[in-house]
Amino acid sequence: MAKRDYYEILGVSKDADERTIKKAYRKLARKHHPDASDESPEVAEEKFKEISEAYEVLADSEKRGRYDRFGHKGVDFGGGGFSWDQFSHGGDVSDIFGQLFGGGQRGGMGDIFSQFFGGGQRGPDNRGDDLRYDITMTLKEAHSGMEKEVEIPRNGNCHKCSGSGAAEGGSAKTCNTCGGQGMVRKMVRRSFIQTITTDNCSDCRGSGKIIDKPCGDCRGSGIVAVKKKIKLRIPPGADDGFRLRMRGQGSAGPNNGPKGDLYIVVNVEPHKIFHRQDNEIILDLELTPAQAVLGDSLKVPTLSGDVKLKIPTGTQSGDVLRLRGKGMPDITRPSSKGSQHVRITVKMPKPNSKTKKMWEELRELDSESPSFLDRMRDKFG
Repeated sequence: MAKRDYYEILGVSKDADERTIKKAYRKLARKHHPDASDESPEVAEEKFKEISEAYEVLADSEKRGRYDRFGHKGVDFGGGGFSWDQFSHGGDVSDIFGQLFGGGQRGGMGDIFSQFFGGGQRGPDNRGDDLRYDITMTLKEAHSGMEKEVEIPRNGNCHKCSGSGAAEGGSAKTCNTCGGQGMVRKMVRRSFIQTITTDNCSDCRGSGKIIDKPCGDCRGSGIVAVKKKIKLRIPPGADDGFRLRMRGQGSAGPNNGPKGDLYIVVNVEPHKIFHRQDNEIILDLELTPAQAVLGDSLKVPTLSGDVKLKIPTGTQSGDVLRLRGKGMPDITRPSSKGSQHVRITVKMPKPNSKTKKMWEELRELDSESPSFLDRMRDKFG
């Protein structure tokens, strides 16, 4: 069966530049990889091999030149035809395999394919664990910010062996099983595709080192449980769920490995009278009918203290009065603050023997004014 044209396989023109060729291959590789394609494994493998062969030639200026002059005979791959071992552009597409196999996590298939395609050896993963600490704040504390010293339980370097894991007179030597890599690999070939699986080395427990005389306090790990006092600084304006990352304040890694990070998660308690919406604060305020009708000047609470609020004459239930700059600070710009919104409710009192007569007189005064219906009749009458 005659081979298809390489340009046709990748769907590019013969004058396509290197960037266009690479983009076309990446798109097709993602679509036809056997572990991602909806096609049968046999069909997907054949297509994947075909597009990889085309890319191997067209992505190399020398091979492409021979192909343009002599066709497939100019690039016969040593007479034996293309094989996966001859694919030299794995670094261009190793991130595709990371996406296919969950390369966002350490030790995922993205790392494995990166090694296979020449992306470099991955050393022992002895970084310490990241930690989370939840802190509860009042709304007023969130408004002003907080500085507080807290005690964090974590793994720290062993003082007796200074984190090396070796007792006095002991030493750490490169693990013969994994060659100091901290992991062992197994390669499995399926047709032209080679898959690599990895796991932590059981002899050195992933450290890459064998300690001939382990420390008695940490049993060779180099870490012990400790409690560390840390001063937290929560900026003004923190909202419920706000996360603060403190680099290098997590647990220590084994055998003097780098420390992980500490994540502070803020929980803001609900307030009794204030309601928060982003950087805006809402306060519900009740007025008497007299205050609503005649107006007033009142002291109202805010998160930064009491302030005077002018109640305009004729204020209605449902009106909202605004106090600029009395809301929450913007956490990225503490000098910029939201507003406090005062929602008015006019509370009608129950009349008693003294006030009932006054309400009746007021009703009579209201009845003397033409009603809305009367005004309409006069207008269109």
